Amino acid sequence: MTATRPVSDRIPFGWWGALLALLALGSALEPSSARAQAPLQRVDDRTSVREISFRFVNGQTFAPGRLKAQIATTAPGFFARLQNRFAFLPGLQRRPFRFDPVTLQKDVVRLRRFYQQNGFPSPRIDYPASQLDTTSNTIHVIFTVQEGTPVTIRDLSFLAADGEQPVTSLLDESLRKEWAAFRDRATVQPGERYTEFKQTQIEDDIQTWLRNRGHAFAQADSEARIDTAATAAALRFRIDPGPLARVSEIVVEGNQTVSDRVVLRELPFRVGDRFSAADVSAGQQQLFDLNLFRVALADVPEQPRDSTVTVRYRVRETNLRSYSGQLGYGTQPGVTLEGSWRHRNFRGGARTLIVSLIADTGYPENPPDFIPSFLSSSATREPSRLFEASAILREPYVFSERLSASLEPFVRERLNPNLGADPTRFLELNERQFGLNTQLIYDVLPFRSLSLQHSLARIQQFRAPTETDTLDVGDDSFDKSVFSLSGTFGEADDFLNPTRGYIFRPSLEVGGVPFDSGVDFVRLSGGLSGYLPVSSRVELAGRVFGGILWPLEESRANLTLPPSPSDSLKRENGKFQDRFSEYLFYGGGGSDVRGWRSQLAGGKVLRESDIARAGFVYRPIGARLKLGANLEVRLPFPGLGTSWRTALFVDAAYLDSGALNLIPPPDVSGTLAGPDGQPVSTDPSQLLVGTGGGVRYQTPFGFVRLDVAYKLTPDRLDLRRPNAVGEEAESGSQPPIDAAPTRPIRRFRLHFGIGRSF
Repeated sequence: MTATRPVSDRIPFGWWGALLALLALGSALEPSSARAQAPLQRVDDRTSVREISFRFVNGQTFAPGRLKAQIATTAPGFFARLQNRFAFLPGLQRRPFRFDPVTLQKDVVRLRRFYQQNGFPSPRIDYPASQLDTTSNTIHVIFTVQEGTPVTIRDLSFLAADGEQPVTSLLDESLRKEWAAFRDRATVQPGERYTEFKQTQIEDDIQTWLRNRGHAFAQADSEARIDTAATAAALRFRIDPGPLARVSEIVVEGNQTVSDRVVLRELPFRVGDRFSAADVSAGQQQLFDLNLFRVALADVPEQPRDSTVTVRYRVRETNLRSYSGQLGYGTQPGVTLEGSWRHRNFRGGARTLIVSLIADTGYPENPPDFIPSFLSSSATREPSRLFEASAILREPYVFSERLSASLEPFVRERLNPNLGADPTRFLELNERQFGLNTQLIYDVLPFRSLSLQHSLARIQQFRAPTETDTLDVGDDSFDKSVFSLSGTFGEADDFLNPTRGYIFRPSLEVGGVPFDSGVDFVRLSGGLSGYLPVSSRVELAGRVFGGILWPLEESRANLTLPPSPSDSLKRENGKFQDRFSEYLFYGGGGSDVRGWRSQLAGGKVLRESDIARAGFVYRPIGARLKLGANLEVRLPFPGLGTSWRTALFVDAAYLDSGALNLIPPPDVSGTLAGPDGQPVSTDPSQLLVGTGGGVRYQTPFGFVRLDVAYKLTPDRLDLRRPNAVGEEAESGSQPPIDAAPTRPIRRFRLHFGIGRSF
């Protein structure tokens, strides 16, 4: 590739006119090319490229972006133009895009070759419409493309290596029907456009198909006989399957502390199995998944071409012990610290032991004035505080390489956002947990798994006594025993960044069966996401999701109150509302109903807070039932590259509390009452709808996305600040919600995240 630097760097300027004359003479060999050089007669070594575009005559097969990728001449993009426009600022330099006529001539040759490789034997490409702006000394390069008649495939044959008999005569009887289906599905058909890429791809597909079915030494080559007069091609594939082979030996090289037994048990095949290249590659991936090796290579070394095959794995171990730590900041958790110690081969057997510490401090609660408001904690919720110590022991092989298990003892102190802060305790933390999580994971297919988890914990919830709390709910201690069964299923082109297909994620949780538990329930939830490409750059993505909660026995009795409950029933109702706060359904957030912050979409109550900046916060009520949907159109970003995308979306969800009493009584956990003695709240059963648009940028670790969302169905508290409503309630205004002023700006919300929306 020739660098696009000024021609005067290589050729004396006195030769410039002679060079242009030679270019004009050379181009005259093609019809109408003599007129193409008019824009070049006045260019000099300071001429720059303003824009590159294409004009197509009698049809277009390839997008301009793909053609630009074939040439060396470049034009400024959006950011380069922006940088050049503000190049007068300190630290910014103008980026030149020098025009080089020699490079332009080579680009014409490159484009011809590209079209010829893709089945167009006689393309005509020149640049007669290019435009030179002598005022700014910039040129708009316009390629005129006449593709011509493409070569189509007239005949297709698959023969043995001798080129005479059909390849099916060499295949085992059990493979012949499967071969016919593969040939019809994976190859091109007569009448399709011929390309060299398709020819090579079919060769690779044939070899892969045979090697996945026992033919470890399969070979395939091909020839294309092209009739340029008839613009037709005959493709002939010569295939040598070789003998059916079984694995006779598995060689492991490079392991030092990890035993051969650990490596061999992770492989999806054994000595004596029929050879499969797919299984060999899957074994390589499973070795990587152990996190024991920085390098794991699989191959079939040189050996006699017979019915036995030796498979080799070459590995290089990583450091078995490692430390990690990070310091961060979030608007709700404040300053965060995390640290962990990891042993990747604990007591052999590829077991992993991870000891970790997490501290979400919630500081600073009231940031200095110089910190921007969007970097400070939300005025609608209290800061998030969490201090946790845990140890995870993971066994990667339980009877099968697909089944793994883990044990996680933990201890946790936190500020539960659904409870009132307890000023009598350290940092006003209001909940303590310690227990054991156990988990079994079965990998059905890559990125598709089934998980069974059991969580056993002792939980203490602390409530500071208040003068107005006539119910005297007090502290609560209970055990939790919950089984969870969840899975990920579906078909997609890429499970990390899907553009076509569907993904289904169901979940079932059962509390109190068969062990005693302070929370007895059945909870069913799930989501089905679908992805459909409308064009090469436009995608349609959608999701339906929902769930339902059935409290059982004592839990159901305490969450449903009679018309005139006693104080003791109200007290138990308040306790069980807090117990079930992590199992109820909520709305809002960047991956749910956008327009609301996480969990604050739907019914909420006003609560006094000693640590929130405003003195008042909203507590989400939660719901028993949730049904929702997302619809998103993902589009290109005009003027930017393929890494940039835009999106338009609409989200909706319906929350319903059903027969459950989920609104806390006044003064419990700081719940504020109005002059009528009732909690200041909104209905927990609501229909939520939000819409908006956003920007996405592709990075090596996923999409970085920024969405601007608009609430279409806000409730009365959504548009009012909690401190304004609280002040009206304390002053005796009735009703206090209507007395507080609305703020239309609260209809909008920014959502920032990493990864797909769903």
